[in-house]
Amino acid sequence: MSLRLCAEGNMLTKFFKPKLAVASQRTPLDQERFAARVDSLSEALKPIKEAVTTVGASGAWVEGGEDGPLLCGHRPDIGTQAYDVVLFPPLPSTALLKYQALHGFELSVHLLNLFSQLNGCSLFGLKIYGVPRSMADNPPLLDRLNRSPLDIASGRHWRLGYAEAEIEDVLFASRNVGGSGQIGYFMSPHGAISGRGNESSEAPERCGPWADLTEWLSMELANVR
Repeated sequence: MSLRLCAEGNMLTKFFKPKLAVASQRTPLDQERFAARVDSLSEALKPIKEAVTTVGASGAWVEGGEDGPLLCGHRPDIGTQAYDVVLFPPLPSTALLKYQALHGFELSVHLLNLFSQLNGCSLFGLKIYGVPRSMADNPPLLDRLNRSPLDIASGRHWRLGYAEAEIEDVLFASRNVGGSGQIGYFMSPHGAISGRGNESSEAPERCGPWADLTEWLSMELANVR
């Protein structure tokens, strides 16, 4: 088992995937409000829009209030809190600036543009990292009560479990492959994306590159859906 599987897996289970509080209720969205949430995504995120529109046609919810995460594709066969799609709403630019200062972590213009529309998500097991709201507070604290995206600044440590990538590239997404494989996705300062596997034989050592976020989403969503 790789370092990243041990370190990240334990960390995510302990800190970022807590059992949600009973108080975090979900509220059904009618099709008009659902469409408004999805249509706010830009053309660069068209693969997400198309996938979410298809899954959300059979039902969509928000969790913990109107500005909470969008949930689609309930999976009670996996768990009562499991969904094929979870989209986290964007944070204000002031919160993103504060987060970068607190963690000594600079987000590229491409990641800032992504987070201005979507603060991370989970798409059929493909996870795009984001900024947990509580980690943008001073002091930054882990929120064990509410659903949150995986913390993108922590990717600086998780990247050690993958094949080597360019030091300036940021680990911003990942997905499981088979029983023990994982692929981490790194974005360059120019927006290009490359994949690196962990030590498992089920994951390729390298995959990609993809020219931009749109191309990567198109290819990877086709793999996980």
